[in-house]
Amino acid sequence: MDKDVRDRLAERATKLGFDSLQAYIRVWAKAETEGRNLNFGQDDWGEPSDAAAKRLNRWAEEARQGKNVSGPFNTVEELMEDLLQ
Repeated sequence: MDKDVRDRLAERATKLGFDSLQAYIRVWAKAETEGRNLNFGQDDWGEPSDAAAKRLNRWAEEARQGKNVSGPFNTVEELMEDLLQ
């Protein structure tokens, strides 16, 4: 394999969370032999819209300020009760 291709593939494997190029190739090869297709592209969620990002940032800031925060909860039942209100 061409060194440039190998280096770029190793970099891609690292960005995908694999600890080595060998691990990336092993996962791909196993899927290939099982007839599965792997898609390491953009996930189904996609990128958040600008409006969604602004809302998330606003909510995070409100949480840091102690606004609109529930809990802490000691049991799952307490959490569920709060969610159902």
